[in-house]
Amino acid sequence: MLGLRRGTRDSLVTMIAAPTVWALHFLLSYVWVASACAPNENVFKSITTARIGVAVATLLALAFCFFAGLRAWREWREAGGEPPHDQPTEHDRERQMELASVLLSGLSFLAIIFTALPVLLVWDCR
Repeated sequence: MLGLRRGTRDSLVTMIAAPTVWALHFLLSYVWVASACAPNENVFKSITTARIGVAVATLLALAFCFFAGLRAWREWREAGGEPPHDQPTEHDRERQMELASVLLSGLSFLAIIFTALPVLLVWDCR
């Protein structure tokens, strides 16, 4: 354990950070637009304010996922991150969690894009 740069706790936080940001982005996007269209009296009502807010939240969430993935990738590569990480050692567990962080960051990045597409492409409450 003395040879490790970081602990498993940091790897767990890094691993769940990007999916958590995606979940929060998903919740924010759909709740914001639903509340903008809530009375449903005028289905042609513009949701421009909500769309701009979702666009800003999307850019922030994408930047977070990108930099979280970049950090995990750098740490994985610095420690000689060539797979497989299948040995029951602290070093291999750490490498596996860093690789999972990279993959989850990429998946969350794509999920954020697909979450934002309907909100950014729809112009009114129809």
